[in-house]
Amino acid sequence: MASDVGMAWTTGVVAFVAAVPLWKYTTHAITIAHEGGHAMFGSLTGLFVKRIRIDRGGAGETAYSKDIKDLSLLETLMSGLAGYLGPSLFGLAGAWMLVHGISPRSVLLMTLLLMAMLLVMVRNLFGLFVVPLTGALIWVVAMRATEQVQLVFAYVWVWFLLMGGTRQIPELFSVWKEGSEPDTRSLSDKSGLSSAFFVALFWAASLAALVYGGVLLLRHPV
Repeated sequence: MASDVGMAWTTGVVAFVAAVPLWKYTTHAITIAHEGGHAMFGSLTGLFVKRIRIDRGGAGETAYSKDIKDLSLLETLMSGLAGYLGPSLFGLAGAWMLVHGISPRSVLLMTLLLMAMLLVMVRNLFGLFVVPLTGALIWVVAMRATEQVQLVFAYVWVWFLLMGGTRQIPELFSVWKEGSEPDTRSLSDKSGLSSAFFVALFWAASLAALVYGGVLLLRHPV
């Protein structure tokens, strides 16, 4: 048990390094999860995704068949909230699966399935490079690595999603202050609530997900 707890802490530290000091190089993985959240939860309301873009600088865009101003309140909330909350939600789901006996390989293969579904909607060159590259790394670990390596990698990946979900919020705040953040603006326009409310909501929810997911991983190690 002690070694398992040590592994949970160690993978958390590795994920922190990836999510904070190395953010310049790892931000695209969180952008993939961000746009994947838009696409998945938007599709649950019946929206058809026309294209997804992953930019070199770490930004992205998910475009639907309907113009954003024509979306209903439910469609706006489901698709809009799921962007900045996407990495945290996926991280929580991964943590829950790991501590409830789902094999690390299954967690990684589920990630690959979601990435494959996203890839068919990507329409820019950089996105068509970075999504397969990220998926290839996960595939090699899931299909070629030992079970112990799969376990360690799955823990790092889940920790990274949880931490990256929080790490993206300071950037959201900077863009929001400049008045050019589309997610919070569309949520505010449709709901009547201030965009500051949604910035605070994303910050609080991503922190809560990190704390809860971290507790799951640390108190119930595999």
